[in-house]
Amino acid sequence: MQESSPESIRLAMDQAWRDHQHTRDQTWRALQIGFLISAGIIGINWKTQSIIVAIIAGILVLFAALSGIQITLRHRNNVEFTKFQHILNCEKALGLLRNDLISNAGLPSRISFWDSFRPKKGNTAIFILRMHVAILLFAILFLIWRIICHFS
Repeated sequence: MQESSPESIRLAMDQAWRDHQHTRDQTWRALQIGFLISAGIIGINWKTQSIIVAIIAGILVLFAALSGIQITLRHRNNVEFTKFQHILNCEKALGLLRNDLISNAGLPSRISFWDSFRPKKGNTAIFILRMHVAILLFAILFLIWRIICHFS
C-alpha cells in the first residue's frame, strides 16, 4: 500500500473543512427558512383571518421546524462528527497533533433533542436546535390559539 503524500493529506483536510463549512451554512439556512415561514404565517393570519389558511400555514411551520430539528441533529451527529474525525486523522498524519501546536483537539460532542432544554449546554448546534424548538412551540401555540379563537 502506497503512503499518502503530505500534500494529498492537506488537500483532503482542506476539503473536509470546506464540507464542514458547507454543512454549517445549510444548518443556518434551514433556521432562516423556518423563521421566514413563521413570520409569514403571522402575516397570512393577519391579512386573511381564515382558519383554514391559518391551520395550513401552522402545519407548514410545524413541518419546517421538525425538518430543521432533524437537519441540525443529523448534521451535528453524523456529518460534523465524521468530518472532524477525518480532520483529526489528517492532522495526526501530518504530525500536527502536538501540545505545542494543536492541543486539546477532539471530536465534537453529539447532541440530542433534549439538549435544547439543558441551559448549561451550549454551542452553535444547540443554539440552532433551540431556535427550531422555539419555532415548533410557536407553531403549536399558534394553532391552538387560532382553533380556540375560531370556535369560541
